[in-house]
Amino acid sequence: MKNYYIPKYGEFRCIAGACPDSCCAGWEIVLDDASVERYRTVSGGLGERIRQAMAEDADGDVIFAAQDGKCPFWNAEKLCDIHATLGEQALCDTCRKFPRITQDYGDFVEYDLSMECPEAARMLLTLPPEKLQLHWEEHPELAGDMPEYDADRMQQLFEQREMLFQLMRDTRHPALAQLSSCLKLACEWENIPLSECSATDSGTAIFAFLQSCEILTADWRRILEQSAAAQNKLGVISEALDCEIRAFSFDFFYRQYLRAVFADSAILPVQQAAFSVCAVVSICCRLHLITQEQQLRIWQLFLKEIESDSDNVAELKWCLETEEAFSPAALCAYLEKLGDA
Repeated sequence: MKNYYIPKYGEFRCIAGACPDSCCAGWEIVLDDASVERYRTVSGGLGERIRQAMAEDADGDVIFAAQDGKCPFWNAEKLCDIHATLGEQALCDTCRKFPRITQDYGDFVEYDLSMECPEAARMLLTLPPEKLQLHWEEHPELAGDMPEYDADRMQQLFEQREMLFQLMRDTRHPALAQLSSCLKLACEWENIPLSECSATDSGTAIFAFLQSCEILTADWRRILEQSAAAQNKLGVISEALDCEIRAFSFDFFYRQYLRAVFADSAILPVQQAAFSVCAVVSICCRLHLITQEQQLRIWQLFLKEIESDSDNVAELKWCLETEEAFSPAALCAYLEKLGDA
């Protein structure tokens, strides 16, 4: 059995109070069953606080209900009271594991870091193209259910994903052009004709979509408002931004492409990666974000706002399947337009 890892996976360390954002703010913390039982036995004032903060959400999950948009145990020093008092072992699964992501396919497991975390985003998005390589280790077979997918289809997707990786590592062409090539190749694999694109303005449609989504943070709302008010003027893609596009696309394909084994088509993850890159690059260009720190913040917030919200993800996938402005042809044309600036 093989375990696959994204670069830098084992090097991640939470930077706690130095973090420019926090996984303790912007969403509610879902508790696993074991933690719920453990928290019911914690003594003293902290135990009382924990039990008062526990609530049941609309899905029937036990959560720490957010207070003023943040976890009630996130203190003034931007540290966790539970961690400080009871130790790391007392954290619920959500808090202990984030931003680590595990995708278990039964006969192999893939591990990643969520770039909704600013430190994970910094580590992954600043990787040079030649470092965009998966690492793997052999592990003894683990007892569990056999994979519930077609093995031949999975092998095909595995090989196709490696071709997508190779395109994003190849620096002979700009990152935007390579991502466009990825989308065209995915259409070819799925026998989807890449028809001529109409005059639809994908850039305008992207901003309209982002503004229609549920917004989780004040920072993201401010960024969208400033971007919408700015002139629709595309800028030159810097070397740093080109590197970020490659790393983001590599990671997105890593996380999403093999999941197509459970779907009718594998075009959607490539289409979604192209949409995401178009959105972030458009915002960076409109706001003239020339420092890498500013650019990394946009990538991180985009992922936090879109990927962590199931309603936003569902709406995006629907639009990718139905809206002409987000069709593969339209996104290819917009990627090329961004690259020609």
